[in-house]
Amino acid sequence: MAKVIVAMSGGVDSSVAAFLLKQDGHDVIGVTMRLFSLEGCNNGIVEEAKKVADQIGIGHQEINFLKEFEEEVIKDFVKEYESGHTPNPCVKCNRTIKFGYLLQQIDNFKADYLATGHYARIVDGNLCKGKDEKKDQSYFLYGIKKEYLSKIMFPVGDLTKDEVRAIAVKENLVAAKKPESQEICFIPDNDYPSYLKKHLDKVHIISGPILDTYGKEIGMHKGLPFYTIGQRKGIDVSGGEPKYVIRIDVVENSITVGYEKDLEKVEVEAGNLNWLFETKKTFKAKAKIRYNMQEISGEGKIEGEKVAFKFDRPVRAITPGQSIVFYEGDKVLGGGIIR
Repeated sequence: MAKVIVAMSGGVDSSVAAFLLKQDGHDVIGVTMRLFSLEGCNNGIVEEAKKVADQIGIGHQEINFLKEFEEEVIKDFVKEYESGHTPNPCVKCNRTIKFGYLLQQIDNFKADYLATGHYARIVDGNLCKGKDEKKDQSYFLYGIKKEYLSKIMFPVGDLTKDEVRAIAVKENLVAAKKPESQEICFIPDNDYPSYLKKHLDKVHIISGPILDTYGKEIGMHKGLPFYTIGQRKGIDVSGGEPKYVIRIDVVENSITVGYEKDLEKVEVEAGNLNWLFETKKTFKAKAKIRYNMQEISGEGKIEGEKVAFKFDRPVRAITPGQSIVFYEGDKVLGGGIIR
C-alpha cells in the first residue's frame, strides 16, 4: 500500500476521500493548508479537519501557505479585476497552491501520492471527468502539469455526491451534514463588492460612462472592477428591455451595455495555456467557458502561446479572465485563460 497525504478542508468530500484511502489500507496523513487570515470566511477549517482525522484514525498536520496564497491567488485576483477581467481564483489555486506548493510537500512527508476530494478521475494517466456530471470539477483542474498526474489521487471521483454523503452518514463522520462550501473561500458571504473595496487601490475605482452599442452615453458606472461580462443587475440605466454588460474598456474607463443577443459570440482567444495532451496546431474538440455549462464542439487553432477557438454555435457571455477548457469525451485536453 502507498503513503498518501490528503488535502483536508473539514468538508464532506475530503473527509470521505481520506476515509476511503484509510479503508483501502493506505498509510494516510491529513494535511490542511492555512491559506488566508482568520478574518476570512473559512475560520476553523484546521480544527474541523483535525476532528475528522482523529475520527478516521489518521495523522494530521497544518501547513502555512499564507504568503504563497496571498502572492499567487489574492493579488492575481485583485489585479485581474483592475484589468477589467473576471478571474477564477479556484483555477489559480489548484494550479499553483494545491497541485503546486502542496504537491511539492510529498517528498517532505516521504509520501507517494497527494489526494484531494475533487470530483475528477485519473484514468490511464489522463485527467478525466468525475462520474457525477453535476459535480464534475475537471474544469478547475486543467492547469495541473501533465507530469504531476502520476502523483495525484481523486478517491471520490468514481462516486456521486449523494454516494459520498451517504458514506459520511453511515460512518458518522463529523463532516456528514456540513453544507456545501461557498463559491470562493476567501471572500466572506460571497460579497465581492465589499472585498474589492478593501483590497483595490482607490485610484483604480473611478466612475465612468456607460455606453450603448452605438457609443452613446446613457449612464455612469461605479468603477470597472464591480462589473463583469453578462451582468444584468446593478447597472444604473433605465427603460426598455433588460440590459447586460457586453464590453469593459479599461483604456476608456467605460462599459458598454446591450441586449441578451449581444452577448452571443462564437470565437474566443486564450493564453496561459496548459496542455495535457500533445495537440496539433489545428484541432477539433468540445469546450466550455464556465464550470456549469455543457461542452460545445468547435475547432481550435494554436498560434504560438495562444489558442483561437471557434464554437460550432454561439456561446453566451465569453468573459476575459475566465478559463476555456477543451475535452475529448471524458478526457481533458487542456485549457487556458480567456483574453
